Amino acid sequence: MKLLRTLFLVLIFAACRPLLAPIPATPTETPADPANPPQCAYVWARQALPELSAQVQQAFDEAGMSGVTARAGAYGENCVDAQGKVVSFSTMETDFYVIAEVTDLTDNENLGNILEDLLIVLDGFPPDETPGPQPGYIGVTFQAGDDLLNLWFSVTAGEDARKQGLHGSALFNALYRKP
Repeated sequence: MKLLRTLFLVLIFAACRPLLAPIPATPTETPADPANPPQCAYVWARQALPELSAQVQQAFDEAGMSGVTARAGAYGENCVDAQGKVVSFSTMETDFYVIAEVTDLTDNENLGNILEDLLIVLDGFPPDETPGPQPGYIGVTFQAGDDLLNLWFSVTAGEDARKQGLHGSALFNALYRKP
């Protein structure tokens, strides 16, 4: 009986003893669980792609296309949390923006030839090798002094027009949408 009483007292004293590690006074932040991503409001957004932009510009320079400036940008969605903070960005596609200096905005044959040269250079950056799961868009601005002529078309439309064998003014007319 003494043995049972001693064992009982040891258990009681062990239970009353303070824990080995003290409980922190303030709660600690729980790390994000990849299985349970944060609640988001998704908002369309764009992000610069400086490294890809440098590669695209270098490709135009190496092609001898002086008077052409180019950049690439990612189009996708920002995940915005309840406090309005951007948590992440998901790229949907890569878009290209090209400015080409020209002398005449009314010479569709010449604009189409330049457009074809631009597209040949951009062929070096296919959708499956650029950020995002889908083909993006190409924005071309022809600039003659202070005058501008803008084109905006999908990478796929540019590919399709050339697969049809379009060149010069026919290529320009296929990709230009009058405002």
